[in-house]
Amino acid sequence: MKKTLFILSVLLLVFASPDLFAQKNKTETNDYNLRKAYEVLQEEGDEEKALGLLNQQLKDTPDNVNALFLRARLFYHKKDVGMAISDINRAIKVNNPKKTGVANSFLHWWKATFYEGMYDFEKAAEEYKIAYQLVQKDDPKNLQQISFAYAQCLYILDDLDGADEIYRKMLANDETDQAAAVGLARSLINREKYQEALDLLSKAQLYDTDYSQIYRFKMKAYDGLGESSKAIDCALDWCDKDEDADYDAVIEVLEKRPNYAAASIKSRVKKSEKPAFWQFMLCLLYEKENKYAEAVKCYDAIEAEYGYSDDINVRRCDCYNELGLFDKAIADISKVIDKTPTAMLFASRAEYNWQAGYFDEAIADYTSAIEEAPTAACLYYMRGWMYEMKGDRKQAREDYDLGIELDDEYPYLYLMRGELSWDEGDKESAKSDFEKILLLDTLAEDGSCRHYALHFLGKDDEAQEWMDKIIAQQPNDAGNHYDNACLNARMGNLEKSVSALRTAFEKGYRSFSHVRHDDDLNSIRDLPEYKALLEEYETKHAAYLKENEMEVPETEEQVTEISMKRSPGGTFEIPCSINGLALQMIFDTGASDVTLSSVEANFMFKNGYLAENDIRGKRYYQNATGEINAGTVIKLREVKIGDAVLKNVDASVVKNQQAPLLLGQSALERFGTITIDNVNNKLIIKHK
Repeated sequence: MKKTLFILSVLLLVFASPDLFAQKNKTETNDYNLRKAYEVLQEEGDEEKALGLLNQQLKDTPDNVNALFLRARLFYHKKDVGMAISDINRAIKVNNPKKTGVANSFLHWWKATFYEGMYDFEKAAEEYKIAYQLVQKDDPKNLQQISFAYAQCLYILDDLDGADEIYRKMLANDETDQAAAVGLARSLINREKYQEALDLLSKAQLYDTDYSQIYRFKMKAYDGLGESSKAIDCALDWCDKDEDADYDAVIEVLEKRPNYAAASIKSRVKKSEKPAFWQFMLCLLYEKENKYAEAVKCYDAIEAEYGYSDDINVRRCDCYNELGLFDKAIADISKVIDKTPTAMLFASRAEYNWQAGYFDEAIADYTSAIEEAPTAACLYYMRGWMYEMKGDRKQAREDYDLGIELDDEYPYLYLMRGELSWDEGDKESAKSDFEKILLLDTLAEDGSCRHYALHFLGKDDEAQEWMDKIIAQQPNDAGNHYDNACLNARMGNLEKSVSALRTAFEKGYRSFSHVRHDDDLNSIRDLPEYKALLEEYETKHAAYLKENEMEVPETEEQVTEISMKRSPGGTFEIPCSINGLALQMIFDTGASDVTLSSVEANFMFKNGYLAENDIRGKRYYQNATGEINAGTVIKLREVKIGDAVLKNVDASVVKNQQAPLLLGQSALERFGTITIDNVNNKLIIKHK
């Protein structure tokens, strides 16, 4: 919008000639420092020097209205709003328009803008009202501008009736005033009077077809009427005429009829004098539709025709990330980082690395980002999470603590620290962190983590209600549905979790590597439905990439070889670690479960390797003599054999103190393909 007030503010802040805004006080002969201040601002742009001159002027002539006014503007420009208002109040108090040539309405108008700068719209409206009442007599040439500023302020305060009354008076004074017409149309749209708004906007359009805000609100009116194609045409016209158009609002309209929108944009690519801009808009539309391969091709076309651009490259990297082409994303963004290393770029590459499962590289990138932005708490949250994914809970906690020290209002830091405390059995500390989240995280929107806190506090119904509210805000956001899958997996609603994961895939979620690493989903990982779902969408995604002539990333299979010691009974002994504790484990293909003795379990519990929360209940098992016995079931948070890692493995504690730590078939199946090399006494595990 050609905001009259904004343009005026900019013009005044470049400090135009005193002949325009500061007529010489007829009773004062000593205004040298005032004029010198204007000269310094115009020729040198030195505000501090100008302030010094104005201070001297006001020392000599303390009631010099023009000097007070100019100093007020300088204070406001320096964000010292209190001093600005003090000076403008003094100017209003001593002003004599006949002597100074400065209208009182003009001073109140500026005072209102100072309050707007403080977001105090109530006081701004009071000052605008005074200016509006005065301007009709003392400076009619500014009537429309002050009227518009006053009406805009009333609109912000939700006083639509008051704003509309002024807009209508503005149109009565000047029927060609497009700003007033747009303001009134906006109110009509808010009242869902779409056709009335369109009629008003169409009439205003006749006076100047380049006034961009007409197309913005025609877009909204047509969208309100459900006339999507016309709304799209107006949205594109808005972009064409206003480089500051809100692209998010535009794309939201375009996706109502994406095929029509794409065709319309392609038409403009051919006809417009700025084809690159329209190609870029097409890329944005493809991204919104989750058509990332098409977006990549579009970005490639822009680069081929107009040359390499870091901005285009960074956007394309995000598309590669969404496509699961992490190595391409990492390689391309590294080119930009080599030239302009910033915290944001390091954080982006870190995301690509963790999505790919390269946790060490992600940690290194988050560390680099922290070096660039050491007070950004979110970076400590992300790096801490990477340490946790690697199993380094100590370092993770240090990052969470440091992040909270830097920003004690960042909910996710409390969530992650609370989960650590919960898993370690310190439920009081955990509950304290979760309760803190409930105080901080009060908006059901993308990025909220309140639902997880509610779950840990035993309020699963409220957690699901909150999750449902988030999804209702953005029902097409794949990430929100993925979050729903994670929440339900944690709550034990396995069928609902798989269903939510399917919805996430249907909405475009393609971070399959993250799905495989995310411990939130551990409870559904062994379900046939989960495995089939993941295979189904990985296959579909591979077909989509091939169809768009893009490289299909191979799922890299890792091979872990472990030396083992054969025992006389036909079993094998292998080194492993359980929750970070190094142990020897018996590998037995004839056993069904994972078991350990009460001696080992008690040692782990006393030394912090097991927590109270890891105790699940009881399970019945059959021993070698055929007896059925009851054993306590515990959760082993991490079972690591070489590079092969399993999360959240159920194990039974048996009373026999001599019983070995036994790795049974239930855990073996989760590793992948197991091969025994009897010649070299090695266990070979092929895993992803």
